[in-house]
Amino acid sequence: MVATAQAEKQILWDPRSQSKFVVGGGSQISLYEWAPEQSGIRHLSSRGDLSFVKCFAWSPDPVVDDLFAVGLVTGRVELIRLEATRVARNNVLSSGPVTTLPVRNSRSCNTLAFCQADPNYLAVGLDKVRGDPSLIIWDVQSCVSTLLPSKAGLPSNDAVITRPQPRIAKADVGPRADSRMLQQHAPTEVVSALSFLPQSTCLLLAGMSFRWFRLFDLRSPTSATTNVASKVSGIATNVIDPHQVACCGDGTVTIWDIRKLPQPLLTFTDKDAVADGERPRPGSVVQHIEFSSTRRGMLAVMEKDSTYVRFWDIRSANAADTLEGERSRDSSQSRAPRRSWTNLPWTASGSGAGIGISEFQDPSSVVLADTRKTKIFGRSLASFALVPDARPFSVTSQIMVVNKEGDLELHVVHDTPKHSTWSSRGDLVIGAGLSCRIFPGSQDEGNPSHPWDASIDQTGDEPIPFGNGGADSSLVSKRDADGLPTLLTARFADRRQYKPRLYSPASFRHFQLEASPARGERSAERLFQRHVGDRVELQAQHVPTEKSIPRNGRGTSRAIQQVIEDDISMVMRTRAIRGYGITNAVHNAKLTRTDPFGRGGISEIWAWILHSQGLLCFPTPRIHGYDFSNQGLQGIWHGFPPLPRATVARSKSTISLPVDLLSTSFEAATTDTNSSGTPSPTDIPGLLATSSQSTEDVFYGDFDAAVGLLLSRQNPARLPPSPSIRTKKTKQRQLALQLCGWSLADEDLSSAIKKWEREGQCTRAACWLVFTKQYAEAREVLMRSEDKTHHLVAGTLQALVPGESKSSEMRELSERLTIGLPDPYVRAMLTQLISKDWFDVLEEEALSLHERLAIAFQFLEDKALSSYLHRTVEHLSSRGVIEGLVITGLTPDGMNILQNYVDHTGDVQTAAILSSYVCPARFQDPRAERWQEAYRDLLDGFKLFHHRVNFDIGRGQILQEAVRNGDLPSTYEWVPRHILIRCNYCSKPTNPSNTVAPSNNRVTTCPGCDRALPRCCVCLMTLRIVPDASRDADLLKSRSASKDTIEDAIIICQTCRHGGHASHILAWFFGEEGAGLHGICPVAECNCRCGDEL
Repeated sequence: MVATAQAEKQILWDPRSQSKFVVGGGSQISLYEWAPEQSGIRHLSSRGDLSFVKCFAWSPDPVVDDLFAVGLVTGRVELIRLEATRVARNNVLSSGPVTTLPVRNSRSCNTLAFCQADPNYLAVGLDKVRGDPSLIIWDVQSCVSTLLPSKAGLPSNDAVITRPQPRIAKADVGPRADSRMLQQHAPTEVVSALSFLPQSTCLLLAGMSFRWFRLFDLRSPTSATTNVASKVSGIATNVIDPHQVACCGDGTVTIWDIRKLPQPLLTFTDKDAVADGERPRPGSVVQHIEFSSTRRGMLAVMEKDSTYVRFWDIRSANAADTLEGERSRDSSQSRAPRRSWTNLPWTASGSGAGIGISEFQDPSSVVLADTRKTKIFGRSLASFALVPDARPFSVTSQIMVVNKEGDLELHVVHDTPKHSTWSSRGDLVIGAGLSCRIFPGSQDEGNPSHPWDASIDQTGDEPIPFGNGGADSSLVSKRDADGLPTLLTARFADRRQYKPRLYSPASFRHFQLEASPARGERSAERLFQRHVGDRVELQAQHVPTEKSIPRNGRGTSRAIQQVIEDDISMVMRTRAIRGYGITNAVHNAKLTRTDPFGRGGISEIWAWILHSQGLLCFPTPRIHGYDFSNQGLQGIWHGFPPLPRATVARSKSTISLPVDLLSTSFEAATTDTNSSGTPSPTDIPGLLATSSQSTEDVFYGDFDAAVGLLLSRQNPARLPPSPSIRTKKTKQRQLALQLCGWSLADEDLSSAIKKWEREGQCTRAACWLVFTKQYAEAREVLMRSEDKTHHLVAGTLQALVPGESKSSEMRELSERLTIGLPDPYVRAMLTQLISKDWFDVLEEEALSLHERLAIAFQFLEDKALSSYLHRTVEHLSSRGVIEGLVITGLTPDGMNILQNYVDHTGDVQTAAILSSYVCPARFQDPRAERWQEAYRDLLDGFKLFHHRVNFDIGRGQILQEAVRNGDLPSTYEWVPRHILIRCNYCSKPTNPSNTVAPSNNRVTTCPGCDRALPRCCVCLMTLRIVPDASRDADLLKSRSASKDTIEDAIIICQTCRHGGHASHILAWFFGEEGAGLHGICPVAECNCRCGDEL
């Protein structure tokens, strides 16, 4: 049934799933037939002599396939046959017979509904009127005979009598009521929507007064009802899932299960479709909804005055982690419990009859993941009807739409390909219809390589640039022949001889995607070995084959494969396998220069970390109470609080990063290494000797003195030049310029100009000459360039040189010329000459960040520089640019940048590694803990267990150094405890974490209930458990670990629960010389072979 609003056209498809459909509105109803083989619509018949049509319904009667019930504005219902108009008498089309169902009081007929199980039942919904029911149930069986031209088409009497059960009971409707009327309901309400359940003869759904969703049970004369408070303007039943019902009211669609009617299964609006670019319209009203009769779970929804129809797959409903009101942009504030890879829903939800959600799930926390819409039609739509598809496993949905002008159009909507959850190796399965395809995320054959199998590149053959990289490296003091800091090019012999990796997942991008290719045909490359020293490198040469020739339809598969390989999860997996981790920043910087995410600034950050550690942490980062490790430009400029005197006094080591990381910078100063190839803190001259500072330091808390000492220890014979502007923070500017990798000393600038000119960067050389007011040299550099456009720039430069007379026209022309120039250095140079405002130059974001920071520290005043740093941090943080860590450092402000970086890129790997250096060693941040735990779960999900353990070992080294330095208490627990010994009587831990010393000095009793602990099954003495806090205190007092021996350890068998002192148990099973003495438990009559588990 559909209800017409005024004269709008409404469309209704044949309930018998044939190719016919009807369009009605105003005073006319027309019958059409869709011919798929001809792709055309054929008009069959029309009826145009009706009164104003309010609504109509198509009878599902298999005998009379053209029987319609038409509701008029007067409340009268007419039963007509549209096929009868094709019968001509005397060459005049007949309108056919009509049967009328009268109404007592005139009012509008709002809705009609035939019963699908028994087409003889018709429900009529009317407007309310005093003293007259609004819901009437009719039995129209007697009307069918009057509508047939002859009785040839009628069934036999036996067939007429045999009707589906149960029958609707006839109620007392009054002595003068029509005999065809069975029941009357809702005397004071408006009926807005009606629908029988698909497989029921007596269950009727109704929307009452736009306030109630009501279920009528018509088996008894006084029907029982179930009421649910809900606005209902339309009802759609599901033929495939007969217990599933959808209703719409205003802009909300609600899915119900009739068996659990008080609680909806799902509620959604157009706001839930914002993922595909939908913009919710304020005040939108859902006008029509309809379930597909051939596609399970497919619901079509159309809003009023809309130009499209939206499809929803309600089978894809998933529970949201948090409610809408609890969602937070900060991942650390989410109230959802942490989800591990072991409890994620790896299996796809089944296609059962119901929605795959819990019956107790709050419908407001359920979201729909699969929604799509038709094309945007040229005019507003009036109605639509889903076209049944007889093809099995079809991947398309056909829909017939009619606009407000009555134009018909058939549109086809393709299904969204279904995909399962990614496998642990990144394989993605996509299915559509009867086809299925696997897109591999990585092509590692066999088990993933171990961390020690990764080819860690720690050689100095190719230095690590800090800044733009390569030929665009920064200008720094103490540079080697390649223009890089000498500390960054130091070589370091690794403690393991790494094996070369045979291939990389990126090499498989050359492979053509074939369905189950033979092993010999999988590779479209030939691998050639090339010996480089002790290493063996494999080079891939693409070999054109028949399968590598592009064909039609291959482009989409290649694009999908490329998207999967470039996904951040696959990039993180590839990095982890290739050695990306905590222990080697040199390798991290080189590795991230080749992946797509590394070009976003990750490689520059690792290079800057190496550069800053070389400047700030050698031989010690702690000076006069200030810890300069992990500080950025902002901390150097504004200053930061000193460490407490107690922490400085307890400090024993100055290593702020793991030894493997610092060894790259310290190897030049290292003369001896241990057997593993890794220098220890004692191998570094002056490292431990200068780090232990007493609390009597006269310069404690003097930040200027600390910065001055940092500057003097770099090169005491050659201090950096002073800035060209008056400032109260000269030392801070000089140190910040060194951290930027920049120096404007005459000899450094001269060598850099020559280097840039040799590399063809003439505009860069001229730009910095202009900044330092060397105009003649800048002009000469541009004139020596082979690029003719540089000669024109030289002429413009000469016209803008200070001291020359410049007209306003010349300035205006130069400003217009600057806007269209492609070279950022030319734009920056001309901008400075024209405006004389350094802020205009700093707005040139095409310049690298470290270069703009060097300009700011060299030429901006103190107040302007502070403002610029603050604005730049906010700008980079909002965009998630990880290079902002150069300004903030690995500080709490830096964690904000990492949070936005993760939000923009999803690279939780880099955030976890960087945050591990300072959290919790320097400060606590719940976001860092979430990144680290998420990355650990990610590695476990990839089945890279050794890599996860390697990551934990690196974190443990950092925490161990933090405990030595006094940054963390000696009782700090690096990892949560996994094993606790509980008392057999009170079930409380025998070693509670808050126990400093035994309260009753009885170490052989339970601290909770004072009962005796078990006895050793060998010596029969009561076990003695020393609390961890007491043992740690004793070890600190003794300054030795000699007391922590096996004598205090106990062993308990997890099978028979017998145990004792570890020394006694080992002697029982293995003897003093290691020879096996006993094989079974020492307890009498216990045959447990405990020794097999040792």
